[in-house]
Amino acid sequence: MRAPLRIVRKLPLAFLPATLLALSLAAPARAEDAVKSVWQVQEIHFPYFGLTTQYSCDGLRDRMQDILSTLGSQAVVSRGACSEISGPSKNPSLRILIANPVPAQDHTPDAKQAAKRADWVARIEKRNKVTLGDAPFDAVPKKVVLNTKGRDLSSTASGDCELLEQTRRQVFPKIGVKVLKDQVRCTPYQGTPTNQTMEVEVLAPAAT
Repeated sequence: MRAPLRIVRKLPLAFLPATLLALSLAAPARAEDAVKSVWQVQEIHFPYFGLTTQYSCDGLRDRMQDILSTLGSQAVVSRGACSEISGPSKNPSLRILIANPVPAQDHTPDAKQAAKRADWVARIEKRNKVTLGDAPFDAVPKKVVLNTKGRDLSSTASGDCELLEQTRRQVFPKIGVKVLKDQVRCTPYQGTPTNQTMEVEVLAPAAT
């Protein structure tokens, strides 16, 4: 028997389940670990295709915002294509404006997106109440664990398994996230009682 689809409807952010938890696995950063970095700012189009877990357009937006915040990225996630005004949507998409630290020596700005960078930076700074400067800064490697579920494992639904799997393929390579351990395995139309995890490494601004 197929497990019922898990539907995430539009809910206030305060009531969304915390299904993605960040766990710092690294020892306190040392000065010698610091990498001279700059803010890479870009726009990413993210189409989602779910067989087991379907989201409302706002639900998908909020879940992606949660993932990127967990990673420490500065992002503004907005709805893209959406087939339904409310309730689960077929193949919704997102528009992601995102800034994240990358090694300065490896950074080559995208000429096609450079003209829009100032506008994107302004939107990210306003939404997240941060300041993204142009000068290089010190960043350190940070290990983060992402989970497909929260602490309540009683449900047999797949949680955010498909979303995390597709984010790994479509977003992580573009923002320099290194996947260290990947235990996320999604089976179409089937849920799992276990909490699957993915350990990644990101660059984070060094504490001042």
